[in-house]
Amino acid sequence: MTRLLDDLLDVSRITRGRIVLRNQILDLRDTAHSAIESLGPLMAEHRTQLEVDICPDEVPVHGDPARLQQVQANLLSNACKYSQAGGSVRFELRREDGEAVIRVTDNGCGIEPELLPRIFDLFVQGDQSIARSEGGLGIGLTLLRSLVELHGGRVDVRSDGSGRGSAFTVRLPLAPAERVNVSEASSRGASRG
Repeated sequence: MTRLLDDLLDVSRITRGRIVLRNQILDLRDTAHSAIESLGPLMAEHRTQLEVDICPDEVPVHGDPARLQQVQANLLSNACKYSQAGGSVRFELRREDGEAVIRVTDNGCGIEPELLPRIFDLFVQGDQSIARSEGGLGIGLTLLRSLVELHGGRVDVRSDGSGRGSAFTVRLPLAPAERVNVSEASSRGASRG
């Protein structure tokens, strides 16, 4: 209940333009690992098989670490909740064409084709029996899209229909190399002093 209330408050803040991001240059791999760790108990409860594929190179983005962790945790949580017990979820983090790409794929209940264009709209839900058993109200994906857009990114979804799983992809701009280098140089200089 607390999480639902927090999500509703966040959506309200975003729609009124009152959300504050604490942006910094960060390595998206760090927030990915934190999100995966935070979802461990839920994954264990659902007996979800999690496959993780995170690129070995730094994935620098300019963003709010807490909010970007929230985005990744939301994707993983939904994939777990909308899969049958013992289902599988794949989490990928890559650098592609100047963007950080987060992709979460599951073999869960899928999304009906007519729902796909509205899946990120407030209070839109898929399979009601699954959503209600997990407490979903159709807020999480709206919040996720809003947070991604506040970071200059975009999110899309693909599904072949009911019972065929889904794949959510978040794309965020990589931080400019010169900004990362300045940040690294500053921290190296500070550690020498």
